[in-house]
Amino acid sequence: MNLRRVLIKGGTVISVDPEIGDLPKGDVLFEGGKIAEVAPDVKAPDAEVIDATDKIVMPGLVDAHRHVWQGAIKGVAPDTDLNDYFMGVLAAFAPTYEPEDVYAGELIGALEALDAGVTTLVDWSHIQNTPEHTDEAIRALRQAGGRAVFAYGFANTGPEWFYESTLDHPSDARRVRSEHFSSDDGLVTMAMALRGPELSSMEVTERDWALARELGLRVTVHVGNGAFGVPYRAIEKLNEAKLMDPGTQYVHNTSLTDEALGLVRESGGTAVVTPAVEMQMGFGVPATGRLLRAGLRPGLGIDVVTSTGSDLFTQMRAALQAQRVLALTGDEGTPAATIRDVLGFATIEGARSIGVDAQTGSLTPGKEADVVLLRADALGLTPLNNPVGAVVLAAHPGLVDSVFVAGRVLKRDGALVGVDAERVRRLATESRDRLFEKAGVKVGTD
Repeated sequence: MNLRRVLIKGGTVISVDPEIGDLPKGDVLFEGGKIAEVAPDVKAPDAEVIDATDKIVMPGLVDAHRHVWQGAIKGVAPDTDLNDYFMGVLAAFAPTYEPEDVYAGELIGALEALDAGVTTLVDWSHIQNTPEHTDEAIRALRQAGGRAVFAYGFANTGPEWFYESTLDHPSDARRVRSEHFSSDDGLVTMAMALRGPELSSMEVTERDWALARELGLRVTVHVGNGAFGVPYRAIEKLNEAKLMDPGTQYVHNTSLTDEALGLVRESGGTAVVTPAVEMQMGFGVPATGRLLRAGLRPGLGIDVVTSTGSDLFTQMRAALQAQRVLALTGDEGTPAATIRDVLGFATIEGARSIGVDAQTGSLTPGKEADVVLLRADALGLTPLNNPVGAVVLAAHPGLVDSVFVAGRVLKRDGALVGVDAERVRRLATESRDRLFEKAGVKVGTD
């Protein structure tokens, strides 16, 4: 399908653009892969028309933090806390990965995201065991066809990379930057996934940040990782070392103090919560409300598919309901999140958290045409009385009818376009079998 000029006609439009708002019945016009017009009735007689009757038209979802390489070992640690994850997933599986395992995991992970309406992924990649591992991750992301920020991390071959590490970030980052990401204009761009003070010494942290600055790349870093992170005072140390650059993305934040959150805001940093994993794996209460109180509107991420589902609809509900309970029972002044807040976390705020909000995150003329159509004729959404509420409270991946990235159709009529799903499943299953055998794990065990 040629999508140079396409008109999505007659849908219920949720723009996530405050000037456009919601349209009970509206049209979205693409031209050259960008959004040209959003209005109740767009006239474009030469455009290809896509009938959006009984569909919700909305921006593509933005997963602001996921370890995509784990796609072939999804669900292996359903009852795991953070300490057991380090031992049972990172120590047991990650060192056994070969480059072909990274490719298989990344490919199925990126495609399942698209299938669930996620048009932008922040891939926090800490499987840089060899340069070939990195190259295969990037190859899979590009083949999948979605928008992604490849956050280049570090090797996952042993605890020396994680516990007060004295190993510098891999210098292969320079090759990756020049060979794969010499331009910042592609669908897949580069950032740096750094360990920071909770996982490496301050001397290493300072050198790692210097490398990111040398390469002109944004930093994304885990901080406030539950009780584990408390003794390290990551934000305070970063602030003292003058490493809190504007645009740095801080992930989790559950055990940061209110003062530390204030430093994030004052520095021009951004925040991400991954609520299902944070509650399930013992990170602590998601920091959503405290971030809002501090003047930070977080993006939303899935984190590890080893312990949670791979769709953002689940994460939106987890974020909403956790924060509303806290508003009822927590500290005075804790704000209750609304459905519109949470939809924003999963779209524009996720895009803003990694600096791609000029390209995606809302249906705004001039932005890239990253658009999702949801079936609103399903019994669970009929009648459609509150579209935003329906998306946040009742939608699921099975309702994702169509997905467009930069105007290109990647899913239509409920099926991914141009994807050999049998091959993708076979590669992932073969990888799973190899990895399980090496790790001594049996399929179907808890």
